Amino acid sequence: MQLRDFGRHRELDLEIAPGFTIIRGPNEAGKSTIQRALELVLFRRSTATGAELETLRPWGVSGDRRSATKIEFIMDDDAGPNGQGVIRGVLEKEFRGQKGQVSLELDGHTHTDPAKVDDLIAELTGIPNEAFFRSTASIRHEELDDLDRDEGALRDRLQASIGGGDKGSSRARARLEDAIRALKSRGDKNPGRLKIAEEAVARAEQALKSGEAALDKLEKDRDALAQARDARLRAEKALTESRNMLEGASQAERLRSDRAVTAERFERYRQAAQVHKRLQDLEATPERSMSGLRDQLDRMRTLQSRVSVLQETLQQDLGPEVEADEPEPGYLPAGILTACALGATGLSLSVGIARFLLPVLAAGLVFLVVAILLGRRFWERRAVAMNVRRINEARGRDRTLRRQGRVGTEEGLRVAQAGVQNILRELGVPDIASAEKLLTGEQGRRQEIATLQVQVAALLAGQSGGSIEELRDRAALEMEQKAAALEAIGPVANDARAREKLEAEVRERHAALERARDAEAGAIARVDANPVDSEQVAGEAERLVTWQSQLAALKRRVRIYEKTLTVIEASESGTMRKATRFLEQQVGRDIARLTGGRYKRVSIDDHTLDIGVWSPERGDWVAASALSKGTIDQVFLAARIGLVRLVTQGRRPPLILDDPFVSFDDARAARAALMLRELSADFQVIYLACSNRYDGLADLVVELPGPAEAEPAADGPITARTTPKGRAVRAESVAPVAPAAAIPAPSAPRRRASAPPEEPQKAAEDVAVGGEAGAEDEIDGPIQFTQDDGTDGGEAAGDDAAGVPAAEATDLESAKSAAGPGTAEDEPGEA
Repeated sequence: MQLRDFGRHRELDLEIAPGFTIIRGPNEAGKSTIQRALELVLFRRSTATGAELETLRPWGVSGDRRSATKIEFIMDDDAGPNGQGVIRGVLEKEFRGQKGQVSLELDGHTHTDPAKVDDLIAELTGIPNEAFFRSTASIRHEELDDLDRDEGALRDRLQASIGGGDKGSSRARARLEDAIRALKSRGDKNPGRLKIAEEAVARAEQALKSGEAALDKLEKDRDALAQARDARLRAEKALTESRNMLEGASQAERLRSDRAVTAERFERYRQAAQVHKRLQDLEATPERSMSGLRDQLDRMRTLQSRVSVLQETLQQDLGPEVEADEPEPGYLPAGILTACALGATGLSLSVGIARFLLPVLAAGLVFLVVAILLGRRFWERRAVAMNVRRINEARGRDRTLRRQGRVGTEEGLRVAQAGVQNILRELGVPDIASAEKLLTGEQGRRQEIATLQVQVAALLAGQSGGSIEELRDRAALEMEQKAAALEAIGPVANDARAREKLEAEVRERHAALERARDAEAGAIARVDANPVDSEQVAGEAERLVTWQSQLAALKRRVRIYEKTLTVIEASESGTMRKATRFLEQQVGRDIARLTGGRYKRVSIDDHTLDIGVWSPERGDWVAASALSKGTIDQVFLAARIGLVRLVTQGRRPPLILDDPFVSFDDARAARAALMLRELSADFQVIYLACSNRYDGLADLVVELPGPAEAEPAADGPITARTTPKGRAVRAESVAPVAPAAAIPAPSAPRRRASAPPEEPQKAAEDVAVGGEAGAEDEIDGPIQFTQDDGTDGGEAAGDDAAGVPAAEATDLESAKSAAGPGTAEDEPGEA
């Protein structure tokens, strides 16, 4: 066996004996790594990935280097000459994940396919996979009781060993269970085929039932649809009649309204004609200039005021001082507003008359009235301002007169009076009061003319196309025509509430029509929503028959599967019962040997493979887990050895044990070591240990260096060479190492084993056990065996044939003598 970059081993080259090899070394020497390497090289695929393979790389190696293993092996070839031929093979694996490589050279052929190599190794060893190997032939002291790593494969191998078949029933049973589960599953997410078929049958039955009911309902819905259509036609006819009557009532109401409008227009035109006649009369009166009248009247008022002042001045020459000038009030804002109002009036009247817009004409009239009022206000304020100005001027003149003297005052009075008289003559009035009345009359006439013009425009409302009299006559004619139309409509035209009654009737009949339409639409929807026909119902019936036949077939299949599974389970139970009985014999014999006869009977459960032992103290069966830790390990060691013998079916896989005797006492450990020694006649046994107590039993001892010792040798490979039986060498050296101290020999000469060929096992058991009593606690120290130089070929041949070499028999006798007296020593034929 060769390891490279595997655990703590950078380079390791081991030569392992075909029989019993002990690999010994201190802690951290890499013994368990060798066991793991053997497991992986045999049963782990080279393309496997995982964290474990990464942890197997030594610390400090470069990133591209990966663990690699190589084993060279031989196996018996029964087809060779006299059935004694051998086949040599080399298996090499390099674990690089998906890029991993494998090479198997076997009988002149090289195989590199990972799957093919796995199949060949399973066939050669009789062990199907890594988990099964660790459950049987690869034993760690902390995993002695771990028998269920691959329970299915273990059961199959047990059945094959008893029934002789090449395959077990676990896979068939699992497939049947899966098939039954797939058929009978009742889950909502992943229903079984049986449930699917049952639901399909239920759906088909429900669909058929629903289809037949739908056909009956369809016939009823069609009858209801015909009735709904008749009701809708009647409602439409009644609604049409009511709408015609309502249209007549509405027309009559419009005619009444139009007649009232026409009458109102006629009245306006009549009033407009009267106002227009009055306006013509006012416009026929001669017109005086308002501005001239106002100016003359203002001058006259000024002169009159001057006259009064001068007269008072003359009368009271020494009178009080003339008062100061009064402030002159403003009149320009009123004039500006008047101008704006006149402009808006002209614009509104022109636009209204041009486009026949009554609102605009009305607005123009309003602006005209406002303009007249503002104009009057303007003139009044202007007159007041002019009076104030004249008064102020008069006061100024008075002051001047006062300064100039009385002469000037009298002259001024004469001139002022003459001016007043001249103005009165021009106006044709006798006095100032008459002049005031003349101005007021002219202002009233003009204001009345403006008001009458606004009234005429408002009454006409922008109408044109003739004189006012023509418009009046046309309105009268139109009013007579409306009255004649109302009389032609009939009685409805005279009833003012006819339209309201008819509208209520129309609404009621329209609601009735809507209800009829809704009923018809509901009937149509029910007919459309029920598309079932006789062909569809017939198809549902056919589908129901099909699903029923499928359901019956599935139920029959389930019955067949369940019956088959029952038969397989019964057959499996029978073969397992035979296998476990045979295994009980094997394990019982080995456990009796290991425990010195304390436990002789073992029971193994046919289903769970749980192990029980017969307790002499209790007189009953007890579970192996109830025993002490050491006894438990011994029971399961015997069970594993028995399983290896039973399930490998003539094949001989290597047995590798990692110090499984940790919890054993010395006597039982010695018996176990002897049992492994005897087992090595049929199986290659590799024993990993920390001490040298069993070196004398080994065909080869390989000593591994400890961690500190291994450092200097890290650059070169560690090798081991086969040495004579009973010798031990260090792994890094080829020089022999002196054997450990031998067990003291008895004073009497040693006897060779002379047991007959048919009792080798009994002789080995007696030597290992040393009698029923007195041997368990007296074997101390390492067991050593030396090479016997005897030449008694007959006895040696007989012992070898019995499974214990003659030299070993003699040494076993020495071990027995050292262990203490026993009853077997005096019996002839036993060693």
